[in-house]
Amino acid sequence: MGFVVTVSMLLILLMSVPNPLRAWLQKHQGELALWALLAGVWNFAWHGSQHLGEFWGNAAFISGLLMVFTSMPLLKVDKWPSTLKTMVQTYQTACPKTLHYLALFALAICAALYTYTLIQLNLG
Repeated sequence: MGFVVTVSMLLILLMSVPNPLRAWLQKHQGELALWALLAGVWNFAWHGSQHLGEFWGNAAFISGLLMVFTSMPLLKVDKWPSTLKTMVQTYQTACPKTLHYLALFALAICAALYTYTLIQLNLG
């Protein structure tokens, strides 16, 4: 599951900052953001909350919350039920840009940690 979470973090970052792949990813941004949100929920609500106090439990909890926080502005909620649509749109307009950019920076650090660890586990 670490690989899925790492890919989800990288997708959030690629969809959030200007880069050559962003235009290509925007075609499926709503679906990718929803999958990344669900991976973040699993990361903090399941793995992170069960292993709090351990290094990877804490990392999962923090990175999962950051994934949820940073994927919310990327969601395409046009076809969602009105209650969920209203909740997401309220969050999207209420979140200060500075806070969002700080969360993206923290998510980049988490993604680097996960990527480095996966490389070490697979090559070492």
